[in-house]
Amino acid sequence: MKKHLILICLLVFLATKVKAQFELQEVDTTEVALPKFSIKYFPSQLIGHFPSQMFGAEYMLNNKFALEARFGTLVDRNVYQYDPVYYSNKSGFKSSLLFKVYMDRSEYRRGAFPYVFSIAPPDESFRPYFGVEVFYNKIKHDRERTYELSCGQDCSYFSEVTYGLVQNRVGGRLHVGFVSQIAGPVFLDCSVALGLMSWDVVADDRKPEDYEHQYGYALEEGTNQVFIPAADINLRLMFQLFR
Repeated sequence: MKKHLILICLLVFLATKVKAQFELQEVDTTEVALPKFSIKYFPSQLIGHFPSQMFGAEYMLNNKFALEARFGTLVDRNVYQYDPVYYSNKSGFKSSLLFKVYMDRSEYRRGAFPYVFSIAPPDESFRPYFGVEVFYNKIKHDRERTYELSCGQDCSYFSEVTYGLVQNRVGGRLHVGFVSQIAGPVFLDCSVALGLMSWDVVADDRKPEDYEHQYGYALEEGTNQVFIPAADINLRLMFQLFR
């Protein structure tokens, strides 16, 4: 009986060793699948109220950690029917820096979100990640509004005024996403993000300061919100430069 128990314990020990070695080899194979340095294009940034042509680059610090930087200029395109009046002549830029932590297969199948990435990926290049992003967006546009201006006691007149606005958006977001190889040196990088940002809107000196009333939609000017939610959905095409 003792010999049987010893034999069973020995077999369990050997099976555990073999399983651990196999998982280690599997992780190593997965970890080397991502490119050391890559460039990116963000087609998802062409969607939204302030579309932009955005590009980025990612550098793998090691097999687990990476840095991604992105920068894009705004596209002057009307999205809503009121844009020609309230959001014309769009310009400016969007920029951010994202610190990524990639998970290996054993981590994402038994980690903090086991039900999100519980299905075995079809190829070994599939790598989920978490990320922390800091961003700064500077958005410029013109606005036309009708103002009632005073011309003395019991006297007023109406005037249509076009002036410029600058929106400064600074904040941070937490990302959850994945990278997966499409074909050869081309990868797909998708993520969703949620965080907070400060929103500062400044008008130029063409906007009247002393007026009786302003007409138009209730817009973001004069808002008292210091911090507002900042959500983002990104789809990136990732092109390997160096392995």
